[in-house]
Amino acid sequence: MPPTTGETANTCSSYRAARTGRMVVTKMRIRELSSRSGLSVPTIKYYLREGLLQPGRAGAAGRQLYYDERHLSRLRLIRMLIVVGRMSLASVREVLQAIDNRGLPLAGLCAVVNEALFAEDASLNLAPERRGAADRVDSFVDGLGWRVADTSPGRRTLTRVLTALERLSGDVDADVFVPYAEAAVRLAALEAASMPQTLDSERDAATVVARAVLLEAAMAALRRMAREHLVGQAGRRSA
Repeated sequence: MPPTTGETANTCSSYRAARTGRMVVTKMRIRELSSRSGLSVPTIKYYLREGLLQPGRAGAAGRQLYYDERHLSRLRLIRMLIVVGRMSLASVREVLQAIDNRGLPLAGLCAVVNEALFAEDASLNLAPERRGAADRVDSFVDGLGWRVADTSPGRRTLTRVLTALERLSGDVDADVFVPYAEAAVRLAALEAASMPQTLDSERDAATVVARAVLLEAAMAALRRMAREHLVGQAGRRSA
């Protein structure tokens, strides 16, 4: 089992900054990397063993490994994907590989992130009671005019939701999703407008991933708060 995240190590040794042209490279030992990232040394070593984090560079004497701001940024990204995105380590690995793939287009990166965020047991798709719901979801998505892959995890999730709604209240039409689709396309348009047209660097790719995960969490939080507000408002009026 991997070490738990969120642990903060003791304050560590000081670091030194070495200038290379205009770029400042901050060198730190693993204990300082632990202190600044909020992750324990065993957790960082686990990520190193799993290939989620690039190895440190040996110092002049060759006995001590040093890390820099790129390692710190990667650790913060990993922690965000796990804590905020609730991704498994397997999903995190796939997302990081997509970020590191400089030849991957924006659409490909977004597809990998979507798959990781949905992260559903594929065996659920074989449940007999879901087959009719899947056909209705496909017709609904096609009716929206959205170009979504037949294998999209979003289709699977909507099918699962529609099946659950049917179990609760009998026959339910997929049109129940219409207002949610209308809201979703407006929000997605805003997000798409803020994305870079091309991914020119690993940093660009990491930023796209981070924004997608964080805004997903923000939307869920805002919707829940809005529901609390409106339900409470209705309750006060009827009191």
